[in-house]
Amino acid sequence: MKKIELVLWFRCNTRCLFCVVDPQAAGESMGTAAALRRLERGREEGAEAVDFGGGEPTLRDDLPELARAAARLGYRDVGVKSNGLRLCYPDYLESLMAAGIRSFSVPVWGRPAEHDALCGVKRAFDMLEMGVKHALDFGAQVQADLLLTSLSVAHAPALAADFAALGVRRFSARLYCLFGSGFTRPHLLPGMTEAGRATVEAARVLAPSGASIATGHIPPCLLGPMPELYDDIAKQELIVVTPGGEFPAETSPFEAGNQTPRCAGCAYAGRCRGPRIEYVRERGDGEFVPVRGA
Repeated sequence: MKKIELVLWFRCNTRCLFCVVDPQAAGESMGTAAALRRLERGREEGAEAVDFGGGEPTLRDDLPELARAAARLGYRDVGVKSNGLRLCYPDYLESLMAAGIRSFSVPVWGRPAEHDALCGVKRAFDMLEMGVKHALDFGAQVQADLLLTSLSVAHAPALAADFAALGVRRFSARLYCLFGSGFTRPHLLPGMTEAGRATVEAARVLAPSGASIATGHIPPCLLGPMPELYDDIAKQELIVVTPGGEFPAETSPFEAGNQTPRCAGCAYAGRCRGPRIEYVRERGDGEFVPVRGA
């Protein structure tokens, strides 16, 4: 284990159309004392980095306290996975960084109108963009997670370019998850071939700025001339800790892949987890062709 992610609770200040969690009835929460104990145990077990997630962790009053504790315990990287809305307030953002938080991961769900519609909050994109600018101005590292849906996939390279122009240097390409939406709105699931092409084009667009993009959701066989963009999450040695239990990140339904019969003989068979089961059930496995001699 190199890293832990503490899912502090499931409350949120957005109403995302594709989220299975009701933000108004979000259930279990990890108390401050429990989070502190898990931070201590994480260091004892060798974790060097921690992300605070949720739900929306910036709604927690104890987030600065937890960040300070993580810094005292010797975590070399203390980060937050946030929808970015509260990051648009400079004073609040400065308080997080004063507590030791140095990196932020934020979601980009499409162009402004698409992003706002999907998260159910007006001007959410503008607030996110402002938060990213503030974080970069204050010296934080920012990763933009591009959600590839049928609405956004064609615009992903341009979105990547826009955020790279702000100073973002790390991107991930994430495929819309039917499981995460409670298997609703399957029309938002893009074809993985198209998603692969968009990811490759985003990498080309980002290259001149020195920014990079990776994906654990699109197998190497659909990444054309850039199979190296595939990044198996298992390499992070990440343990996700929720109020109800914990598990290796690669076993999560959001991440877990499953090689299909068509993967037989692929040169990446030992390095690729394959497509998510839900995708194959919805679209079949006809797109996947074994890579030879990589």
